[in-house]
Amino acid sequence: MYMIKKASEISGVSVRMLHHYDEIGLLSPQKSENGYRYYTEEDLAYLQTILFYKYLGFPLKKIKLLMAKDNTELLTHLKKQLSLMKKEKEKLLTLMETLQQTIDYEERKITMSIKEKFRGFVYQDNQKYEEMAIDKYGKDIIEKSMENLKGKEVEFTENLNQIFTSFAENMAKGIEATSKESVELAKSLHEYICRYSFDCSMEAFSGIGYGYQENPEFKSNIDRFGIGTAEYACDSIQKYVSEAR
Repeated sequence: MYMIKKASEISGVSVRMLHHYDEIGLLSPQKSENGYRYYTEEDLAYLQTILFYKYLGFPLKKIKLLMAKDNTELLTHLKKQLSLMKKEKEKLLTLMETLQQTIDYEERKITMSIKEKFRGFVYQDNQKYEEMAIDKYGKDIIEKSMENLKGKEVEFTENLNQIFTSFAENMAKGIEATSKESVELAKSLHEYICRYSFDCSMEAFSGIGYGYQENPEFKSNIDRFGIGTAEYACDSIQKYVSEAR
């Protein structure tokens, strides 16, 4: 028997996110006679399967459908996940090769074409992010966002990278996430999303910030700029939102 706080510690999933899973009917804890909620070993195995699917980029609605089809056959899900992860491995190997070529370019000034620099970074791979966004903000808003981004994908990504690089640099310098400098970065990020993507309300922007910190895939990607950058950026965003309201 695992109370929700202990389940959160073991799995790395925040208590807030576990409550969310309960609300949407993806994973609900058991209830004892005295009203306490707890998770069983089977529930945690189920949670592990959810996290595998999330890591592979499936939105929560899709995961719920996948699990509902055959929720008694964990082995079936694990085999499906292994197959999908093998495909992800191929993508990762391609990215590793691209990274090595980039390092060689920097160290030895080896010529590297633009096409080579972006090999492995296929923008269409970000469809999984699009699906997650549709779950949260609605299809119409995200389709409009994707239309606005057409032809600007590389520019958009490079500018976002610069903002997160600045967040990481501020964090490394010991500047507080709630400082004026970092809140200005959050403001720039919000304005940039509004200009190039969709009319992002303060509430939606706050949700995006929490997503950076709580979604394992988003957190992993952002923390490549420096461990802790995702949480740092989230704190800056929440400060910016609170001041702007």
